[in-house]
Amino acid sequence: MKIQRFLQKAGHLPGTRVNRAGQHCNPATRQPALLLFVLVSLISCTQNKQTACTEEYRMLNVTIKDSAANPVLLSRYFVKKTSTGEIIDFSKENPFTDSINRIHGIYTLFTDGKMGMTTEGGTGFEFHGIRGTAELVNTPYVVGNDKCHVKLVSGKTELTVAK
Repeated sequence: MKIQRFLQKAGHLPGTRVNRAGQHCNPATRQPALLLFVLVSLISCTQNKQTACTEEYRMLNVTIKDSAANPVLLSRYFVKKTSTGEIIDFSKENPFTDSINRIHGIYTLFTDGKMGMTTEGGTGFEFHGIRGTAELVNTPYVVGNDKCHVKLVSGKTELTVAK
């Protein structure tokens, strides 16, 4: 018992501390200050919304097939921002992947790399697909973002054109 009291006075037993004046301090008496600190920290986190993003790179694609369900090979395609008329040519961003996708009738509509051109609520774009001199596709889309990645707000990702 004497050893226990000695250790308790020295502050070496769990739940007790001795301050400089030799008084015993119970950590439980500091809980209101700790609770206040935690609450203030949580409130500041909710006011300063940080978004945790994944490392993936998202691409929105359009698949174009003819009436017989065969992939359509376009000679040229581009995306135009409706509000400014700015043209985006995704075929030049990654020619190798683009050439493989084209064989399957898959064309890039939008990527995370151009996310800055969109708003969270969505921004209007038009997908234009040309074969030879004829425009086969002119389709409107609304593309938005979630602060991390682009997302399709409206528009069809599978299109069928006449043979």
